Amino acid sequence: MSKQERGFKDASAPDGGGSGRPVALVTGGARRVGRAIALALGRAGFEVIVHYRESRDDALATVRDLEAAGAKAWMMRADLLRMAEVEGLFGSIAESCGRLDLLVNSASCFYATPLGSVREEQWDELVGSNLKAPFFCAQLAAPLLAASGRGQIVNVVDAAATRPFPAYLPYSAAKAGLLALTHGLARALAPKVRVNGVAPGPVLMPEEFDAAQRDKAVKATLLQRAGTAEDVARTVLFLATGPDYLTGAVIPVDGGRSIA
Repeated sequence: MSKQERGFKDASAPDGGGSGRPVALVTGGARRVGRAIALALGRAGFEVIVHYRESRDDALATVRDLEAAGAKAWMMRADLLRMAEVEGLFGSIAESCGRLDLLVNSASCFYATPLGSVREEQWDELVGSNLKAPFFCAQLAAPLLAASGRGQIVNVVDAAATRPFPAYLPYSAAKAGLLALTHGLARALAPKVRVNGVAPGPVLMPEEFDAAQRDKAVKATLLQRAGTAEDVARTVLFLATGPDYLTGAVIPVDGGRSIA
């Protein structure tokens, strides 16, 4: 077991309780958009817990990149579809870190599910990762976030929440639920915890997209170009470190696709 993943019970644990630096948990922080968010937060002065499920090598690389940038970072594994592991994740943070200032719900499963071919296990995985997991992560994080005095949640929603993708209906429905959850959590956790979201558009294209699909996604935007994971990360960083009079907001990072 590497130093970066010993958990929170030894000298390598986050010292957010004593350093005064805010602690952020980024679910799905090992790859793609989650990685970009983790790097942006670390460079901005957060201590970062990089959560992963299967991408251990990617999580380790993200932690090492954060450390190379002068940030403190750790990796923790949990299957967010298993409640016992979700509870264990937050139990470890509470016991050994003692604080949490920011939860970024970025972990997500995404793949095509054409109508007529959807299996129950696909529905469960897509809705579980994109809606159920963020809900229970928020519920378990809420006491720590409230105690922080500056606690925040940022949910990574999707343009599909308001413009569903026909070949990705379970995913789109889950993201629509996450949009509603973002608004509901903002009301339920006010005034102690702020809850906002970002809704990326064509940022990192699905790996299975061909050139025609990528071109179609770009042409659906007003800016006529794809965005980057860093565009999303900078928006999360704005919410995390910018004006503290924002809650219940979901910022589209989609090149204008939502109004095109």
